[in-house]
Amino acid sequence: MTITSDITVYRADWVLPVAAPVWLDGGVAVGPDGRILAVGPAPRLVADHPGAALVDCGRSILMPGFVNCHSHLEYTTFRGILDDAEFGDWIINLVDVKASLTPEEYLVSARLGAIEAASSGVTTIADTSYGGAALEAAGSSGLRGRVYLEVFGVDDTRFDDTMADVLRRLEEAQAAAPATFDIGLAPHAPYTVSSRLYQAVSSLARERGLKVMSHVAESEHELTYIRSGSGKFAHDYREKMGWERMLVQPYGVTPIKYLQQWGVLHPDFVAVHCVNVTRDDIHTLRAKDVAVAHCPKSNAKLGCGIAPLSGLLHEGVRVGIGTDSPASSNIMDMFDEMRAMLLLHRAAERDVTVLDAQACVRLATLGGAEALGMEAEVGSLEPGKWADLIAVDVSRPQFAPVDDPYSALVYGANQNDVRLTVVGGRELFRDGVHVGVDADAVRARAVGVREKLHDRVRLGVVEVGAAESGWWHASPPIPRR
Repeated sequence: MTITSDITVYRADWVLPVAAPVWLDGGVAVGPDGRILAVGPAPRLVADHPGAALVDCGRSILMPGFVNCHSHLEYTTFRGILDDAEFGDWIINLVDVKASLTPEEYLVSARLGAIEAASSGVTTIADTSYGGAALEAAGSSGLRGRVYLEVFGVDDTRFDDTMADVLRRLEEAQAAAPATFDIGLAPHAPYTVSSRLYQAVSSLARERGLKVMSHVAESEHELTYIRSGSGKFAHDYREKMGWERMLVQPYGVTPIKYLQQWGVLHPDFVAVHCVNVTRDDIHTLRAKDVAVAHCPKSNAKLGCGIAPLSGLLHEGVRVGIGTDSPASSNIMDMFDEMRAMLLLHRAAERDVTVLDAQACVRLATLGGAEALGMEAEVGSLEPGKWADLIAVDVSRPQFAPVDDPYSALVYGANQNDVRLTVVGGRELFRDGVHVGVDADAVRARAVGVREKLHDRVRLGVVEVGAAESGWWHASPPIPRR
């Protein structure tokens, strides 16, 4: 046999391909191009590739890296500052807080989030970004994924300016995007984007082959407003804040039906949250082949409710898991997200059969890849796919004995158990060390940003200055690498 020193074999006590049965004393052979050559028993892989480098992860679970279907890396330094705010108050205060940071400070925040993602076992991330800092941060960290450029606009008298800004940001982002990232568009929500702008952004995406992501049916406030123009959004946004142009006019339907009416639902559309959806809405999502990004912790923490996951899955809707932003769920721990999802849905439905550990792991990996349309490249350990993999240490006493690796991952593990993160055959994180990134320096700079936020944030007090800044109409240039 030919000596293959440019091949690496990763070995662990358990290998979870996700799309195939578990291998004991398994391994993954990775070629020089960063793609998977083979998955199977480690002794066989070592024999088949003499001279290959062997990385023995020992008593670990080797599995595909997590696919985080929805995040906001730019809000990482916001974690904990709005912990106990009700959703309506939270989003109003968030608008105010967002206006206080410079583009450079957003970049620091996003870099901190990217570091956390890599050390937590996330290898693919779908991030919604307003200013574009997430693209530079995630790309330079070595992660893979997609950045959706967020779009706001309810004042159609400014439609031309808003679309010009969207086109500028899109062109800058595409020029700056590393090979591991592509660009999508993200009209924020049905209540912050006019129907005309929503349709225009959707048409632009279809013309250029771009994916679309949008927050949809997240809260009862949104549902009430879209249906009747009443409730907290109507009062606090329109009357209390004096933002007469901040919200679209209500349409008397559910948010899903609103989007259906305007023809913006399609297979390249990811609807984030979908907490407040009807059975008919679920049928619409399936008929249009719309994917859903499920964010159980964020929805629970903000008191928004629990999305009808079992109904979505039963109908055949593509579903992935997202952590949402640290401003709403604090940490980007996909283990914690899986565990919360399983427990919340079992409790809500009083049925242990609605979800099991294996299904949770699939939703956090291959399910997320399917939701994003990336399943041919990532989400499972299969020959030909990118070698995006993680090793989870299960050597500590709380894991013993490991009879079911899926159970160990969902019920016992957390982000601190990740000992190795690999993207495209390149190690990003190993045994507590971030490869090629000065994590301590990033954390130190993030502390300075947070101190500034502490001076700005006053819970229960909303400052109108953010509305006057027009932050939803214009944005800074995309940072270039």
